[in-house]
Amino acid sequence: MLNKLVITNYAIIEHLEIDFFKGFTTISGETGSGKSIILSAINLLLGNKFNITNVRDESNKVIIEGIFSISQLNIHNFFSENDLDYENELIIRREFSFEGKSRSFINDSPVKIKTLKNLSYYLIDIHSQHENLLINTEDFQMKLLDQFTIKKFDNFSDLLSSYSSLFQKLKNYESELIDKQKLLLNSNYDVDYYNNIIREVELLNLQDTEETELHKEYNKLNNIHSIKTTISELIFHLEEVDSSVINQLNLLNSKLSSISTYDTKLAELFERLKANIIDINDILMDTHTFNQNLNFDSTRLEYIQNRINTINGLENKLNVVGVNGILTKINKIKDELHGMLNVAKDIDDIKMKINNLNVDLIKYADDISFLRKKSATELTNVIQSDLCDLGIDHPSLSFHFSRNSELLSHGYDGVMLLFSANKGYNMLPINQIASGGEVARLMLCIKKHLFKMLNFSTIIFDEIDSGVSGEIGRKMGRILQDMSSRGQIISITHLPQIASLGDIHYKVFKKDNGDSLTTSILHLNNNERIMELARMLSGDQVNEEAIANAKKMLDI
Repeated sequence: MLNKLVITNYAIIEHLEIDFFKGFTTISGETGSGKSIILSAINLLLGNKFNITNVRDESNKVIIEGIFSISQLNIHNFFSENDLDYENELIIRREFSFEGKSRSFINDSPVKIKTLKNLSYYLIDIHSQHENLLINTEDFQMKLLDQFTIKKFDNFSDLLSSYSSLFQKLKNYESELIDKQKLLLNSNYDVDYYNNIIREVELLNLQDTEETELHKEYNKLNNIHSIKTTISELIFHLEEVDSSVINQLNLLNSKLSSISTYDTKLAELFERLKANIIDINDILMDTHTFNQNLNFDSTRLEYIQNRINTINGLENKLNVVGVNGILTKINKIKDELHGMLNVAKDIDDIKMKINNLNVDLIKYADDISFLRKKSATELTNVIQSDLCDLGIDHPSLSFHFSRNSELLSHGYDGVMLLFSANKGYNMLPINQIASGGEVARLMLCIKKHLFKMLNFSTIIFDEIDSGVSGEIGRKMGRILQDMSSRGQIISITHLPQIASLGDIHYKVFKKDNGDSLTTSILHLNNNERIMELARMLSGDQVNEEAIANAKKMLDI
């Protein structure tokens, strides 16, 4: 329930504070007095977009604040899910600057607009004249019918929930089926291509480290002439010439041996030289062995060169580096091909699941449709009764059902609300036959029953009485008055017949401040209320007859 509204620096409002109460509150005022501005401010609290042209004083912020009682709404989960502190008194504040900056708060915690809009669904339903157009939409008509059916049949909500869950599974499977079919369609050529690459790699029997070894062996065979030349030169200098390295070392070693007994240091040098001569002889023997085994193999060289080229080609094909990269990529391709080989089977499995889901969904949709049709008759009967009370003597109202060829999120039903306001006339879609006043009365009757069914505790009606006479307005006012016994009803009205029925009556008016006009609001006492109703009855020239009629309306 809305307890208080504070508006600062907004449009022609300098500062305005309005207290609201449980029950039926009416708001009246001359055209252009600012009633729509107050309603616009409430819409801002609910997350609507701000228009910068509504900044009154560009040097100050626009501040809209609303205080609500929410103890009866059972919305603790919303606050916990959005990490907000819950209190029975809810404060929503929005601030706007001329520079275009804005901030929103819930209980002094900054929030995003989306959070504010989600919270607003629990707080207030605002019915304005343009909302009458909603009654022509199938979505609105279906939601109305379903809300009524939920109240009438205990199992209907569970049916809708079960259907919705299965329907979501169906959509997921259908999406997966499309993806699988695309994969199968687009991969037929790639399967053969990659299978050939796999066979090529498997025939090569590649090893992780072989690429390095292949390059080493290739370099050796490809440079064997240089190697043999250098080895031959080494052997020649080590032993073949008279002045060979080994001969020279042996001579020096003999001479050093003859003097080694003269000093321990000479003996140490002698032993070291002798050890090195032994090492050089070992080197010479190993060099001879290596040279004997060193043969040029043109077939082996060609094999290595071809294998290296094959590996390089695979690297380019697979866009990888090295044998390890090739083997890793091939394993990945094998997994993907294995998956593709199963795609056809997956498609068959998904199709079977879709068929089974369709069978189950149709069963649920049959039950949903059956209950909808049962409740549709009762709903149209109660609305027709209300319309009779509002001066439409012979209303005819009926939900026309059609069956969609495909399952929809709410079942297979298509609905169209048909209406006739006159006896003997065929029912037609509302937008083809109903006048503005008839639509206003029809929407009021619908809102009456929605108010019983939904959780919000406040409805604001913005000139719901548009296009109706005073007598019918009085009857509409009685309905609003009756609705207020279950919550808070606020009606912005131009009809005195409705304004007089409010528990609280506010008057919106413009106040002349000398250099500017500002909107003000007045909580009317009995005498002020009489004069306001008289003005609404007779215009600016209030006469005794209008005053007497106003008193009669108030039972004074």
